[in-house]
Amino acid sequence: MPRITSYCLTAILAFTMSATCSVASSAEPPVLLKVDLRDAPRKLLHTTEIIPAKPGPMTLAYPQWLPSVHLAGPIDQQAGLFITAHQAGSAAATPIRWERDPVELYLYHIMVPKGASSIEVNFDFITAADATTGGTTDANIAALNWNTVLLYPYDGPSTEVASIEVTPTLVMPTGWHFASALQAKDVSAPPELSNTVTFQTVSLEQLVDSPLISGRYFREIPLAPEITPKHYLDMVADTPASLQINQSRIDQFSELVRQAGILFHSRHYDSFHMLVTLSNQISGDAFDHHQSLDNRRPADFLTNERSLTLYGDFIAHDFVHSWNGKYRRSMSLMTANYQMPIIGTDLWIYEGLTDYLAGVLAARSGIWTQQQFLDQWSEKAARFAHRPGKTWRDLQDTATMAPILWASDGSAYESWRLGGYDFYGEGALIWLEVDTTIRSGTGGKKSLDDFLALFYGNGTNTGPDTLPFTFENLVNALNTVYPHDWASFFKERLHELTPEAPLGGFTRGGYRLVYRDTPNAWTALSGKKDFEYSIAMKVRSDGVITDVLIGGIADKAGFASGMKLLSVNGAPFSIDQLQRAIRSAKGTTAPIEFAVENSGVATTLTLAYHGGEQYPALEPDVGTKDHLLDIAAPR
Repeated sequence: MPRITSYCLTAILAFTMSATCSVASSAEPPVLLKVDLRDAPRKLLHTTEIIPAKPGPMTLAYPQWLPSVHLAGPIDQQAGLFITAHQAGSAAATPIRWERDPVELYLYHIMVPKGASSIEVNFDFITAADATTGGTTDANIAALNWNTVLLYPYDGPSTEVASIEVTPTLVMPTGWHFASALQAKDVSAPPELSNTVTFQTVSLEQLVDSPLISGRYFREIPLAPEITPKHYLDMVADTPASLQINQSRIDQFSELVRQAGILFHSRHYDSFHMLVTLSNQISGDAFDHHQSLDNRRPADFLTNERSLTLYGDFIAHDFVHSWNGKYRRSMSLMTANYQMPIIGTDLWIYEGLTDYLAGVLAARSGIWTQQQFLDQWSEKAARFAHRPGKTWRDLQDTATMAPILWASDGSAYESWRLGGYDFYGEGALIWLEVDTTIRSGTGGKKSLDDFLALFYGNGTNTGPDTLPFTFENLVNALNTVYPHDWASFFKERLHELTPEAPLGGFTRGGYRLVYRDTPNAWTALSGKKDFEYSIAMKVRSDGVITDVLIGGIADKAGFASGMKLLSVNGAPFSIDQLQRAIRSAKGTTAPIEFAVENSGVATTLTLAYHGGEQYPALEPDVGTKDHLLDIAAPR
């Protein structure tokens, strides 16, 4: 079927739930793109492109903004850019000087000489941001995002990447294997046995949406083999041991595939590849795509029971994005090309709803137990009940400011400035409230599942189409399932300025958030001892205070982000000593005494806290219908 354009007049004018839009094949010859991974162990990828061209001025663009990435593209890691012109029927090449646009720094302006029919672009991509970070490659692995290794012809805002065709070729080190949603041209022999593979011609949009992993140690596992279209867990690792996953975990991923199909009543891809990079040398990250996911995790991510529990919703999260964010995509995220900024106003849907559904599917597929499902909700609720920044910055602004705020998570006074993940977790709390509102309002006869089947299913399976929507479309679909003033519901929660978390999902779901002096099993497994729910600050194991909750007891006592605790009650600082001091102070009147260093200046601070340790938990509300366990139950 034809590829869909992400920017077509039908969708823009209609805004209907049934309209999709497609694009005819381009009349231009395809761009020929060759990416050479043979120097990937040396942190270098080599690009060669042949781009059709005509004499005269021409602009090339390095992709800046992608719908699935909330940060600008890594153009600072591009190096050694050389461009030459080729004349039809001649092997001669003429060097071309390029000039960067002084305002739009991701654009290159060139003058194509008379008689030229194409240009050749050569450059390197440095796969690590600096000399110490892991980056995207190591001695055994390369994780490839095509947008980092190409330039494309740019004619201004009207340029449509869905109309530009590309024939990609990959060159790998000898003995390496690969996996991608792209289809190899030569299917007569297994392409992973060759060090060079050419893929079928696709649109630039589809290419960028189809990441690739390659490596020396590779394993592919079919998931839910009875399901069509086909699903695969594809892994590359630094050692063969990282690929030895227990069959029980494979079964859970297969069940994830089944439960997702039941939830959405459809699938919108030709096949789906779960691409997982397992390495302690590769920088951890995750990206969502229409026909694949791209997770880069520690070497033992799939073999360590603790990791698989604490981060059991990670793969589910990016899988859900195939429906929410790829097939159905907010109009605010629809752009014609990669130079148009992404408008993040609806990221509370894109990421918030996905965060909610990832946890639901982790429980329904057996990755989490029902108790783990409840325990992780208590942690999420407690975190967003301790965000003083919500008194001045609303949730909507965290989504709108995502490209700026993304890097602030974990920074000084993060709970005061807020960060790029607020619309994930707090957005999930809002969608839990939507689900429990529907369930309680219909006596359990309907739920968010009905909305998902209507809004994301569209009645049938499709290929990788995109069906844009507006806020009004979403509200109308919810009203079809359960009539309610959903527009006001969302606007109130998106724009309210309050330090309180949106906990209506728990009260309607049969629970209340409480705090106890012993951690639940989830908290104990995580080893979390941030102390933000007791003395209102986060402290690292080396004594450095990473955050102080503005208005909290530690803030009022003079503690600050960046200070270092040297001692607690006269004993050298350790997390255990701080924990003992908090326990000992409960029920007493004596303050806790701290020796503190601030920029080399030592001082003494006291904290009159006597509430003991505080760990969140969900407590059943006796006599109220338990909707949360219904939500977690497999279908």
